[in-house]
Amino acid sequence: MSSNIDTLIKMANDISNFFNADPDKTIAAEGVRNHIMRNWELRMRQMIVEHLNNHDGEGLSTLAKNAVGQLTL
Repeated sequence: MSSNIDTLIKMANDISNFFNADPDKTIAAEGVRNHIMRNWELRMRQMIVEHLNNHDGEGLSTLAKNAVGQLTL
């Protein structure tokens, strides 16, 4: 994996760690998704979605995978 995707994985996991405090994981995933949609550039979102699709989201937490799977590009 390139360092760019490694950085995005770390960022997505950090965001997920914050939202993971919500006991409702559907709401938590929505929070992660919304944060990424508002704060990440399109190129970054495309890279993380590609990573999920092509590498099964290796390195992403379960919550981050769920959120990335809900991203709309």
